[in-house]
Amino acid sequence: MLRYCLIILLFTSCSKSKKVEENSSPATTLFSLLPEEKTHVNFNNTITEDYANFFGVYNYAYNGAGVAVGDINNDGLPDLYFVGNQVEDKLYLNKGNFSFEDITSSSGIKSKKAWHNGVVMADVNGDNLLDIYITAGGWNESKKDRKNLLYINQGNSKFKEAAESFGIADSGFSVMASFFDMDNDNDLDLYITNRPKDFFLTHETVLKGKQQFLDDYRDKLYENKDGKFIDISFKNGITNTFGYGLGLATSDLDKDGNIDIYVGNDFFENDYYFKNTGKGIFNEEVRNFSNHVSYYTMGVDAVDINNDGFEDLFSLDMYPEDYVRSKTTMAPMNVELYNSILNKGFYNQYMHNVLNLNNGNGFFSDISQLAKVNSTDWSWACLGADFDNDGDKDIFVSNGYKRDLWDRDAGIAREKYTSKPINQNKSPNQIIKEIADLYPSVKLQNYMFENKGNLSFTNQATKWGLTELSFSNGVVFGDLDNDGDLDLITNNIDERAFIYKNNSEKSGNNYIKIKLNGPEKNTTGIGAKITLFHNDSIQYQDFKTVRGYLSSVEPVLHFGLGDIKEVDSLSIVWNDGKQNIVKNITANQLLEINYKNSIANIKREKEDKSQLLTNKSDIAFTTPIIHLENEYDDYKDQILLPHKLSTQGPALAVGDINNDGLDDFYLGGSKDQSPQVLIQNINSSFTKNTQKVFVNDKAYEDVFAHFFDADNDNDLDLYVVSGGNEFKAQDQFYKDRLYINDGKGNFSKSSSLPEIKTSGSCVVPLDFDNDGDMDLFIGSRHVPRKYPSPPSSFILENKNGKYIDVTNTIAPDFKNLGMVTSAVSSNIDQDKNNELLIVGEWMKIHVFKWLNGQYTDITDSSGLSKTHGWWNRIQADDIDNDGDIDFVVGNLGLNYKFKATPEKPFYVYANDYDQNGTQDVFLAKKIDNKLVPIRGKQCSTEQLPHLAKKFESYNEFANAELFDIIGKDQKSALKYQVETFASTLLINEGGKFTLKALPIEAQFSVINGIVIDDLNNDGIKDIIIGGNRFEVEIETTRSDASIGLVLLGSKSGEFIPMNYLESGLFIPDNVKEIKKVKLSKDKAGILVATNNSPLKLLMINN
Repeated sequence: MLRYCLIILLFTSCSKSKKVEENSSPATTLFSLLPEEKTHVNFNNTITEDYANFFGVYNYAYNGAGVAVGDINNDGLPDLYFVGNQVEDKLYLNKGNFSFEDITSSSGIKSKKAWHNGVVMADVNGDNLLDIYITAGGWNESKKDRKNLLYINQGNSKFKEAAESFGIADSGFSVMASFFDMDNDNDLDLYITNRPKDFFLTHETVLKGKQQFLDDYRDKLYENKDGKFIDISFKNGITNTFGYGLGLATSDLDKDGNIDIYVGNDFFENDYYFKNTGKGIFNEEVRNFSNHVSYYTMGVDAVDINNDGFEDLFSLDMYPEDYVRSKTTMAPMNVELYNSILNKGFYNQYMHNVLNLNNGNGFFSDISQLAKVNSTDWSWACLGADFDNDGDKDIFVSNGYKRDLWDRDAGIAREKYTSKPINQNKSPNQIIKEIADLYPSVKLQNYMFENKGNLSFTNQATKWGLTELSFSNGVVFGDLDNDGDLDLITNNIDERAFIYKNNSEKSGNNYIKIKLNGPEKNTTGIGAKITLFHNDSIQYQDFKTVRGYLSSVEPVLHFGLGDIKEVDSLSIVWNDGKQNIVKNITANQLLEINYKNSIANIKREKEDKSQLLTNKSDIAFTTPIIHLENEYDDYKDQILLPHKLSTQGPALAVGDINNDGLDDFYLGGSKDQSPQVLIQNINSSFTKNTQKVFVNDKAYEDVFAHFFDADNDNDLDLYVVSGGNEFKAQDQFYKDRLYINDGKGNFSKSSSLPEIKTSGSCVVPLDFDNDGDMDLFIGSRHVPRKYPSPPSSFILENKNGKYIDVTNTIAPDFKNLGMVTSAVSSNIDQDKNNELLIVGEWMKIHVFKWLNGQYTDITDSSGLSKTHGWWNRIQADDIDNDGDIDFVVGNLGLNYKFKATPEKPFYVYANDYDQNGTQDVFLAKKIDNKLVPIRGKQCSTEQLPHLAKKFESYNEFANAELFDIIGKDQKSALKYQVETFASTLLINEGGKFTLKALPIEAQFSVINGIVIDDLNNDGIKDIIIGGNRFEVEIETTRSDASIGLVLLGSKSGEFIPMNYLESGLFIPDNVKEIKKVKLSKDKAGILVATNNSPLKLLMINN
């Protein structure tokens, strides 16, 4: 019986071509596919399915092969090398005008014995001729046959195989390789990704394999020692590698002058980020690289997508854009197994493309869902380059897999087939063929994302002429006809290779190409850093040829210029620090830059430390002040819950509790963690002040806290909101607490609160009756274990120090108000009474006005009728300096799986659909005017077991509308919708509001904390935001792209995002609250409270 890859365990719980629109005529498109009659390139990577080469035996049978482009005979025309898996490799000489000659036989390229994968063109021996390096390794070849090959260019288009003599006839199961200068000594070293032979591995097997250093399976780092390559992997930090590395990027990702290594690993082994610490010594630091990576990482590419001078990293996965395919070819995650993977030491991984934006400090943020490049199906190569010469780098993605091996219905059919006795009269190959035919074979269209600027991309594949359906794998770009634009070459399975001519020369956009003549042993200048300057803009490239997947691009740099006709200057920094500067360069030319003309070594200047904020946590706290979250599984009661509600803390309150002129603070605890009070010292450090009254209340989950004078005795008392999801509704541990201050910072628990037991979110002191004491608004977060049922919120009147619930009398609209998250009391119309603004999940931005002795909802008349969102925080201030109060409102953000607009809202339906006593939740969206569920068949069936019989196949479920699944009668169901997930400014215009979305950088993640203040003393209000949400269900990528953001206000009313190098703000954690704190010596800082991690204090440097 054929074995199954054990990775499938992770996903067992919870027409044959994709149609494309008709293409316009080739003359009107950016790309034209050239016929074989024109190019004479007939290479076809044909895969024959037999016992040795089928997924059931060899998992990588359909992964395809690479292609390389480069000028092997120095005639000025780039040539092509195609790799074959089972078929012979081919070398084609460019004869000009897109005509190629197959010179494989005459060139010395030998007939191969092994399965070939990748190819690199590089001048390995420094003779100014491009050599060719091939990686080999299929399933069952002998060690001798699967040795990698190095074809040394002899001149006159002749090659001689010499891998053994150079020391790089690696006999591992090699996937890809990259030549790069790891130690800045001006020669080329080599990194090779190898993989284990077997694919049927458990997590324990992988962990064990990482410790065994198995030579054939581990990645290799070779140092170039006078032309001979020596394996120095262990010595230089390349250890514990036991992964299926498909993607490989060697680039200076942290821009410290040393080339780093990024390996994109398939399956559950996470990607590797080997940070080069100098002189070729590496540390694996993927956990310090980004908050998560892609799961089944395929191809990767390092490219500066936003022209900020830092390379970003794009990695590919296999999540489909098409809704039906997403429900039939991708299975849900198993929660327990996923958590087990994390507990075993593997990293956060998600099944979609990841576009990691470089924050400038060596830490990256995934913005793929904001940029809309996250779902491109089973993808292989990604290439970032300026294909339309407009000055912005676009992204090409190749995709397609010969067999839909994740098709869930086919998998079930295979189980049935293999569970039966095998017919002894059938040959193994016949059995393989019958099993293979159970799986659909669906060709797909490749993607071409046009860079629209401002981190926005649009798929223009059809519009630009890339309409073919294929199984495309390795892809390269190069200027095959030397007309200044980038042509595309793809290596396809079971189809001739595609050569696309780029027609952008007809657009009138300009370009510049740069050929580097490097040092003696790195003649093409691999690793050099090129920056193009024009007016106030830059473009940046870290030069490398190994890009995308199994392939290497033309070793010539290309910059699109748009309408720029002359570039101000170019800076070329070589690996050893020497530099060339060229000024006033005319566009539309090939510029050659010679290392020999470079100037002396540049001293690498240290980073400017004059940042707005400085982390002073180590000085402020002698020991870390840590919030520790308790473990609780919210999903056991509601499987389809979108995120946890038990992890809303910690609460943070700031105030001078001992009247010494310095702010102190209270940090709430999770269930069974004692809250912490810290008193500020005169040197801005803090000392813990343990008080028994707080220790006694550690069983509560603190979610919000606020200091105010509850008893009018001129000191700060403390109100703490209790919340979470651990307890049943109306449990005593949902009661809020009020602690009275004795004036010296010592607290005692008050009994003045009414018997309200609600899982809360916030408290707002306010004097609604103008009697001189503080009344309270109490916001309720949710009904425990009944998401998304709307809880009631409350108004408490202060009557002689006793708080009385008067909600029914003065605020009847607060009954079942909704899942409140935040509120603020503020006077928006400059009358004598404050309004109350309330926000929450599935809620509008509500405005309640005090009229005739009651709070009256004036939301719609305030211009806020279509503002349902997943709001988390609202903060008030006069943002535009016009004398009235505006608001900053934090929402889910735009970098998330869920999308919403007023025209296409995001929905939730909830009811006890199977009448078993639990509330069933179905999130939904509209596709082609059909309402469809977000979650798939498996997890929906776990919530509603009767669906297993109603929808026997995944295809049936995928083609069903929501009401086919949950029933058409929804009269008794809860139904809510969201029109916007954008975090927003509310600009007050005479008591009515205009919504203005915060800048795109503020939409990277959830906003939970907001501080508004004039940070740079220019008289204009600025904004600090922080957030993230780690506690999401595992099929949804957690919101973790924020590192915090400072938005500087301007006279124009626009807010200007500061990057990390300017602001110094770095809070990539699960931030729940941010508060300004007054420090000694007229200083001020920002306290940042994060879930399950240490508190931070950042000093404001003004």
